Amino acid sequence: MSLTEIRNWIQLFAVLIGGIIGFIAFFQNMKQRRIENAMKMTKWFHESISMEELESWETLFRASSELSGAKLGSYMEKGEARSLSEYFSEGSPDAGAVGRIADCLEVICHELSEKTVDPRFIWFELGQLLKTIHVWLNSIENSNGKNLLETSYPSFYKAFKKYNIKFDKWPSRTYAYIE
Repeated sequence: MSLTEIRNWIQLFAVLIGGIIGFIAFFQNMKQRRIENAMKMTKWFHESISMEELESWETLFRASSELSGAKLGSYMEKGEARSLSEYFSEGSPDAGAVGRIADCLEVICHELSEKTVDPRFIWFELGQLLKTIHVWLNSIENSNGKNLLETSYPSFYKAFKKYNIKFDKWPSRTYAYIE
């Protein structure tokens, strides 16, 4: 082996190592960017939704629980079972608060589906809200026989189709308890 060949081999290894380091740095940068985007999205969510709207969600969360006597797709009001669809239609009892929360979560789910945000961070911050509204939307049927989730919230549907198994394993922040 001549000195020129050795130098060429050393240059090749240097280029390969540089390329590998470049790829590693690129993927770490993408991961960091997804975390930053998730932080921005959760901040946007909390700035967009008022405390009164979260209180409306919490009231409905408690009223739609099995402990209140409600069945899937309904909530209890003054001892009477009512359909959750009232909260996702015109003239809702909470002036559209739960619907606005669902709409904001739809935007976040779109970003989850596009992989522009970190799903673990989003789930930790908004998991209870996402899970609850997903169940509600999935239990409300439209006039065409499909549920409201598939027809009106496609990104919500896609995000849960993609991450639902992982969501069940990841921890999340608790907004309300049922006692």
